[in-house]
Amino acid sequence: MAISLINVGQIANDGTGDDLREAMIKINQNFEELDLRDDEQTTASNLGAVGEGLFANKIGYDLQFKKIVGGTNLTLTSSENTLTIDAVGGLQQLIVSSESGSIVLAEGSTLNIVGGDGISTSLVNDTLTITNTESDIVTDTTPQLGGNLDAQNFSIANVNAVSATSVNAAVTGDVTGLVHGIDIRDLKVFQDKLDDGFDFGTFADSVDNILDWIIGSTSVDMGTFGTPELRLVDLGTF
Repeated sequence: MAISLINVGQIANDGTGDDLREAMIKINQNFEELDLRDDEQTTASNLGAVGEGLFANKIGYDLQFKKIVGGTNLTLTSSENTLTIDAVGGLQQLIVSSESGSIVLAEGSTLNIVGGDGISTSLVNDTLTITNTESDIVTDTTPQLGGNLDAQNFSIANVNAVSATSVNAAVTGDVTGLVHGIDIRDLKVFQDKLDDGFDFGTFADSVDNILDWIIGSTSVDMGTFGTPELRLVDLGTF
């Protein structure tokens, strides 16, 4: 039932209002109505599956909410009907330095990375790749080795000069060039003579006494090239 209002008349004791008994009946009925009604069930909920909720809890009829506090680079401005949140950009400026210059990038500016001679750049998603398209030996005017060079059976062509204090390693294969101004290929004829044996042809004997004939007809062992024998031999004249 609805709440019953007590008629109090226009002025005091004008006889138009409820009498005392009728007024007390309405008062009792109103108390009964309020007693039969359910207790206050008002509550609040934070909606959504993610984020931080504003509603904290409910104590009796008091709904309690969290306060919003501005953090780093955030300011709050409250008015009668609104709450304004202002954010300052996280990156105000970026200083980029290099070996030959620097630049200050303001918020919203773009830094371009491009390759120079023999260098290319590419960007895929969040990965920046810088690629050297030329060999370091081509661009380095004074290259040096930090260890042994393994040519892996490849040739080294167009060599202008080879300078070395000494060559301690064995050289295999054919070597073409000058050694102290001599073409070493000209020495091959002597190697062939060593392989075949020296043949000086025949001597033209001119014997006019027995001693010369004995010397000319007697073989003399001169030893080997590695271990020659010291002998004094007079073969006369040709």
